[in-house]
Amino acid sequence: MISNRLLQALTFLFVIFMIAVLAWLTLQEDEDPCANAQSDISGAVLADQPGDQDALINRAIIIKGNCEKETSAQ
Repeated sequence: MISNRLLQALTFLFVIFMIAVLAWLTLQEDEDPCANAQSDISGAVLADQPGDQDALINRAIIIKGNCEKETSAQ
């Protein structure tokens, strides 16, 4: 009877531990969009569909404009 309760407790702790580990592994830090603006332009060039290219180019232009405003304000 005691070993059954011990097994249940260990199983419960293991499950909680695994949930915590998976949560920690899937956390993502917020990226600075100004850190690598060239990747947005590269993504626009490599896009398959013309509509995708237009959308990605617009996004790259907006991000580049926002980054330039931030650097000039500092």
